[in-house]
Amino acid sequence: MAQPAASSQSVARHHLAASLGFLIVGVTMLALASVQYVSPDLLSGWGPISYGRLRPAAVHFLLYGWLTLGLIGAIYYAVPRLTGENLTDPLIARIGFILMSIGYALGGIAILAGLSEGIRYLEAPPLADIIVLLGMVAMLHSVARTLARRNDRQRSPAEWFMLAAIIWLVGLHFIGNLSMLSLLATLVWSQPPVLHGINTALLAGFYRAGIIGMWLATAGVGVVYFVVPRLVGLTRFRATRMSVVGFWGLGIAWAFTATAELTFTPVPDWLETIGVMFSMALLLPVATIIVDIHNAARGRLGVVADKDRASLRFVYLGLVLFGAMPVLNLMQALRASGGLVGFTDWVYAMEVLVLLGAFSAWLFAYIYHVAPPMVTRDARRVQLWHLWLTIDGLAIAVLAMITGGLVVGATWAGGGADGLASVGDGFESTADAMWNYGFAIARMVGLMLLAVAQALLFAYATVAWFLAEDRDTVLTIDPVLDAGGQEVNEELEVAAAAEPGWLRIGSLALVAGIGVFLMVVLLPAQEAESAQPTILADESRLFVEESDAAIGRDIYLSEGCSYCHTQVVRPIVTDVGLGPVSQPGDYAHEQPVLLGVARMGPDLMHVAGRGAVFVEQLTEPRADRPWSTMPSYEYLSEADLAALVSYLNGLR
Repeated sequence: MAQPAASSQSVARHHLAASLGFLIVGVTMLALASVQYVSPDLLSGWGPISYGRLRPAAVHFLLYGWLTLGLIGAIYYAVPRLTGENLTDPLIARIGFILMSIGYALGGIAILAGLSEGIRYLEAPPLADIIVLLGMVAMLHSVARTLARRNDRQRSPAEWFMLAAIIWLVGLHFIGNLSMLSLLATLVWSQPPVLHGINTALLAGFYRAGIIGMWLATAGVGVVYFVVPRLVGLTRFRATRMSVVGFWGLGIAWAFTATAELTFTPVPDWLETIGVMFSMALLLPVATIIVDIHNAARGRLGVVADKDRASLRFVYLGLVLFGAMPVLNLMQALRASGGLVGFTDWVYAMEVLVLLGAFSAWLFAYIYHVAPPMVTRDARRVQLWHLWLTIDGLAIAVLAMITGGLVVGATWAGGGADGLASVGDGFESTADAMWNYGFAIARMVGLMLLAVAQALLFAYATVAWFLAEDRDTVLTIDPVLDAGGQEVNEELEVAAAAEPGWLRIGSLALVAGIGVFLMVVLLPAQEAESAQPTILADESRLFVEESDAAIGRDIYLSEGCSYCHTQVVRPIVTDVGLGPVSQPGDYAHEQPVLLGVARMGPDLMHVAGRGAVFVEQLTEPRADRPWSTMPSYEYLSEADLAALVSYLNGLR
């Protein structure tokens, strides 16, 4: 019989190879998008590399191709070693890998081709989503059955986190996609309820918070609980009370922060309050996990092998960044600060930390740990360069976006030279705030350093995993089949009877996920205010199918305009001059709603009320406004441009 360590080796290696490929593509595209923001005419004239398509495609490749496939590969590697059991149905696992890789690749290509569905993190078209779902089901089958084959109750925290994470991933993918959700509703109800208007913003917010907290954070922490004991020479890893608190609190608390980016928008006030409460509550499980992991390594750092020193450094880098994420999230959620940093670069700073921060650092730690040992001077030099370029790149890019967000928010609140810094020509004050202090250039430099750093990792992993002559021997013979865990202080240790079993974990993870979805999405959808159209909705936001305005709205979606323009007026000083404050019913006819992500350009909620929009403003945006950072859309056909202008001129 094959050794458990060898049973998942091929599957884990395939995931690693694919995820590294997606990493290089994604981080390069993200860096290029930052260059285009500094120089919007660069490579203009071709749709697939325009900013509005390039940036969401880069995020897609990093979020799914790199992090999701990479974490799944790490889980495949870890589970047989944790349980002492062979991987169940490795052929099905391989099929799942192929389907997910194809689905994620198709999704990214579709976004570049202008086929985006226009919902942040859910831009991929239905065909790609269905392919990915089939792959996820295959993955869930293989991993869950392997974990269930273990009979004893002594399970390490890594197993809890990994099982809950994959269950939540499959559930999030299904309910996050409107097409699949509508199909399920059709099977259950003869006249299915349709999520539209402001409720689609709640669905997108729930998915955003869920994919970060219930999937990435939960799976990433599971990987850390697997890697750290092995780095410091522990052979038994039993649960502690802190690991239990962290497990039950992390994913659920994070999912309830769904409205963190929707402060002062037309979502229910009570839901905003829940988002604030759980944004504060999230600090506890995150801090608990950080302390618990540090306690596992404390006093044993001297026994770390030379080949694992890079892994340990990345583990601690990830812990620092992991601790910073709920703080930034809380600043967006609080009304006192959310009105200042909302819709600024602060949002993208959080996104960079998600994509290339803590979770990536933990995957780097996993890669360096499981790769065949390369302890030559050149190998160590590559590891150090990768570490420091990653730290420098993150520090420069994230600090530039955080500081730039604060400055831009203050500019909106204080007004520009003409008294209004967020309206029409007054938006020049916003552009000046980004340029005069060098925030845009610093962000570009930071992301370019991150791209160089990951190129070094790719080179190292290629040599170590795929070119080393002894790779098969090293990867197959694993002396640590740990099926146990960490030596802990008896005062902190949890009795075996109190540990969550696999059935309990799976059941409660499913129930908890459904409960959060009901509270955050379905319950607010029942409020009459969100379904009752306002006069504004009936007069300017009711788009007849196949009309020029409806076609123009689809183009607005596919070109990623909502990544730079918002369509919401908040009841705060920063939005003075944008028009009447937005109400839930203003969006009653829209699916999905286009509140937007950030204001890299002016808000468009009532743009036509401030003057007509002309085709020339889309094809030559810097002719009258040299400060504009909007790319040229001259690559669109005359018919598409006319339709887009028709849509914009209807927004009154």
